[in-house]
Amino acid sequence: MNEITLLRASGPEAPPLRPQARSAARAALLAEIEGTPAGRRARRPGRRTTLQIGAGLLAVAAAWTTAVVVAPDGPGTPADGVTLVHFDTPTFPLSLDPVPDGLTPAFDGDGDGSWIAAYDDAAEENGFTVYVGDHAVAPDEGAPGSRSHGASEVSVGDTEAELVRYSRDWCTGDAGVDCGRRSFTRLSWERADDQWVTLLAYGRYRTPERIVAIAESLVDRPQPATLQVGLAPAGWSVQFFTMGRVLTLADDADEQQTVTVHVPLPEDVSPPDQLRGQLMGPVGPLMTVTVQGRPAYLVRIDAGGRDTGWYLQAQFADGTTFVVQAPEAFTQEQVIAFADQVMHNS
Repeated sequence: MNEITLLRASGPEAPPLRPQARSAARAALLAEIEGTPAGRRARRPGRRTTLQIGAGLLAVAAAWTTAVVVAPDGPGTPADGVTLVHFDTPTFPLSLDPVPDGLTPAFDGDGDGSWIAAYDDAAEENGFTVYVGDHAVAPDEGAPGSRSHGASEVSVGDTEAELVRYSRDWCTGDAGVDCGRRSFTRLSWERADDQWVTLLAYGRYRTPERIVAIAESLVDRPQPATLQVGLAPAGWSVQFFTMGRVLTLADDADEQQTVTVHVPLPEDVSPPDQLRGQLMGPVGPLMTVTVQGRPAYLVRIDAGGRDTGWYLQAQFADGTTFVVQAPEAFTQEQVIAFADQVMHNS
């Protein structure tokens, strides 16, 4: 899509943004925000707030350019070259024992592993994030309005750790306009040789006593990512996964060729009879198929060249909707087989 077409589609006279396009935009924005390997870029705490970043023109542009997954021309897998093989999604290396009541983790990572686990309550008023890597991180360094309230040395077991208390600007609401300040505590220490852990806590978990107790409850027990796949094309790897809502695999020979699984927000789920109308470009007929023992809906995006691929809307056993966006390199049968092996640990 060139700039003129994009402006015509998303300018002041453009039609209202469709729910499915909004969903694709959110997935694309998460990719933009979180796509840098987690071990080298720290995530800001709070899942819902991250979803609200770039809600204006960025969301519109992302929606129109990512409503389908493209299979670019180039050295990647040819259209008849995909072979699905068993696949293990990377795990997060640590667990909490015990896990505080009311907190469910969501993991971020890339092909090298899962390095960030966010534990937030439903209202995102209390929680903490665990960062694991080969060095200490400062997740909010340079954040708007950040102000330090002092650093001190504490002990995590027999290990010395650095504890920093600070506050920063914090915005919530649908447009990110309800702004105030939020206080945080950051704790960093070398838990094992070349394994540094950083905890970033807010709400009731930010007291020094609580954050040290969390640190001392970490155990060496890997946790699977929230979204997992049991099959993947041979020669493809995890590009990134984030917030328990998005998982993207890329062709090792051409990382622009991807297959993405994402869990849309409930308000972005289209009824089957409206699904074709929410997708961009020439689309084929709606096909009713079976995925994980439940009815699912498959559409071929048949725009030719880079804009040809598949869009599948399915459900897990608990009724949660998920979407698979796959390039032309997949056959119809492979899209279904891939979706059959998608797992969601909620």
